Amino acid sequence: MTAQRYVHDILQPHVLPLMHRLPGAIFQQHNARIQTARVSQDCLRTVTTHPWPVRSSYLSPIEHIWNSLGRRIGHPTSELQQSFSNCGGASISKIKD
Repeated sequence: MTAQRYVHDILQPHVLPLMHRLPGAIFQQHNARIQTARVSQDCLRTVTTHPWPVRSSYLSPIEHIWNSLGRRIGHPTSELQQSFSNCGGASISKIKD
């Protein structure tokens, strides 16, 4: 998606009307390139935005899940293989083959 399309398809028809109906609301993005482009920033001049660092792991729930799994599994080779076997790994392998 281009920044122009982001403005035309998302910001103008959806975000701006919503933000203008919610006085004091703060709009937050995750700083993808289309969101930091000049055309996008110009479109959001009438909206209060919250700055956020690029690629912050705090915004990505999957990073927290991977971290939690990593701590639980420890060394993945033996425990992961055991877990895979316990959940029907043989059946899954047959389907895959």
